[in-house]
Amino acid sequence: MKPRVNLITGTVIIVGLLSLLSLLAGQLSPLAATNRNIIGLKIYQEPDRAAQSFDLWKKLGINTLFVGPELAGKSDWLKLCRQAGFNIFLIIPVFQNPEKLKDSPGMAAITGEGLPAKDDWLEFVCPGNQLYRQELIESVKKMVSELKPDGLSLDFIRHFVFWEKVYPESTLDILKTTCFCPECIKNFQKETGIIIPPAIQGYPDIPRWLVANHRTEWTAWRNRQITTMVEDVSRAARQVDHFLQLNLHLVPWREDDFNGGRISVAGQDLKSLSRYVDYLSPMTYAPMLKRPPEWISSVVADIQSTAPNPILPSVQVKEAYLPEELSLEEFEAELKAALKPPAAGVIFWNWETLAGSKEKQKIIQKQVSEFIHNQETLRLERLEKNSLVRAGLRASPYGPKPTFPGVSYWLNSAGDMSRRFPGSRPALIWLVSTMDRVKKIPGQEVYATRTRLTFPPPANFRRQDENIVFAAEDASESYLQAFDQAGYQVWLQVEPAMADIPTLIDLVMERYHHHPCVIGFGVDVEWHRWSEKDSEGIAVTDEQAREWQQHLRRWNPSYLLFLKHWEQSKLPPTYREGLVFIDDSQIFESLDQIILEFARWARWFYPAPVGFQFGYPADRHWWEKLADPPADIGREIILTAPNVTDLYWVDFTVKDIWPDKK
Repeated sequence: MKPRVNLITGTVIIVGLLSLLSLLAGQLSPLAATNRNIIGLKIYQEPDRAAQSFDLWKKLGINTLFVGPELAGKSDWLKLCRQAGFNIFLIIPVFQNPEKLKDSPGMAAITGEGLPAKDDWLEFVCPGNQLYRQELIESVKKMVSELKPDGLSLDFIRHFVFWEKVYPESTLDILKTTCFCPECIKNFQKETGIIIPPAIQGYPDIPRWLVANHRTEWTAWRNRQITTMVEDVSRAARQVDHFLQLNLHLVPWREDDFNGGRISVAGQDLKSLSRYVDYLSPMTYAPMLKRPPEWISSVVADIQSTAPNPILPSVQVKEAYLPEELSLEEFEAELKAALKPPAAGVIFWNWETLAGSKEKQKIIQKQVSEFIHNQETLRLERLEKNSLVRAGLRASPYGPKPTFPGVSYWLNSAGDMSRRFPGSRPALIWLVSTMDRVKKIPGQEVYATRTRLTFPPPANFRRQDENIVFAAEDASESYLQAFDQAGYQVWLQVEPAMADIPTLIDLVMERYHHHPCVIGFGVDVEWHRWSEKDSEGIAVTDEQAREWQQHLRRWNPSYLLFLKHWEQSKLPPTYREGLVFIDDSQIFESLDQIILEFARWARWFYPAPVGFQFGYPADRHWWEKLADPPADIGREIILTAPNVTDLYWVDFTVKDIWPDKK
């Protein structure tokens, strides 16, 4: 499910979709406020007295339950938890599966020593086993469909390593991790083109040769096994519930710990993984790992320096693996470190070991209360330190009804939008070409393959592209002159249809590049090589994005290029130089949903700059209830998207917010 339609394709489609959404609304999983901090509790056994447990958890500040695999199957108990007001995340032990390996030992991950990946209770399935991966994905889809959780918490989604006994002085041996099974070695050679010499045979000779001669390629390949599994689980689960949230359990290692072991051993590449999940949760069990309390906050800070996701450190509440008792003083120091910024909350491991300690419960109640109390101050600090550069309005010939407003209207309204976000410049996305209509059908627009520019052809123009048509008069010049004088910033956007983008860049910039307000060019990819077959546009490749950006900068080296869509897959996968990525998603049920969607967009392109269009009529039913819709939505975006540079209210409802006082 992707909450977006084209407003200008007609009211019939919009009304139909809104009716469908209203029917489905009751099936959507409940969603907590996106900026609400998670205070979580891992729980593996059903308490004897549920009501009393619920009251106690609320007293401690717990708002989210991370439910173990066995307990997750008890739908009646989950229902009680939800009715009590708790969010529910189901813990999914991805590659840890002893029961499966009893029946299918051939699925075991194999170490570089040629042994099944097993240590104490830990038994790993091969991360590359396609049959197991598909079975797990189908199981997850069924679980999400039947149990309707708020989220999934992906555990054991890494390569084999018993990290619980890896201490600061430990040295990790990559030959003791996985997976060096024959199938993985065969697929590695097939996918990379690296051939193991025939003279190299068996264990540990083949793994040792791979690590000695192609460690970089081997590490990247095995990392992809983990990343693609997270991607596949995420995509499949969100096909069932688009707004399902995902949390990822991480080994509690900083980037440089154990010679880069987070990637080289565990295979958890945060730059890739962060795209597919909403939260990252390092299992910072300091007493177990012989670490001081302050180590916890250093792990959180290290992860945050790499990934923009909210970080939820998990802390232990009782001694484990080591005999030393976890004292009250040590526990309180660890909890303080875990709740130190930039942590977005904390998860306690686990209720079964916490239930019997009223002293530790009192510590939790006190520290969590202080954490929540400090959140408003931190929120204001984040708003003050935001990366927002521009705030303003989108303006198209067909948006404002019944008439297109005059110069003063856009100056005043865009300026007022910007004033809501101190430090931003007033800005506009100004459309200078639109899809050409061929004929009208009641309730629907029918398009040609042409784009219609809003100005006459240049005097020396020789028709070279039949997909470009012109207007008789210039519709933008007087506006751009006023924006120049006011010091506003303007994007010149096209709906390109089948027209050649470099040609459009030249036509638009030849006419308007002399205006100092112009900061760049925008392409609405929804209309890129549009056809009835490809009604959401053709995806932009890395090569096309590079060509367009370089072509644009022939007019001005400082010009930026924005690409707009609501699906990340429609935009270049890796090219980022000089680009801004704008999301124009719509049709949401709440502020929570739109912010969750925009946060995912920001993480996908992080650290590249991103922007957002919002305020569509399809969302009016919830945003009109906000005290100040542009400011309230915009501030939540800033708090969840650290790389946001642009915010724009759309012109379809601009007069609802800023009435046109002629």
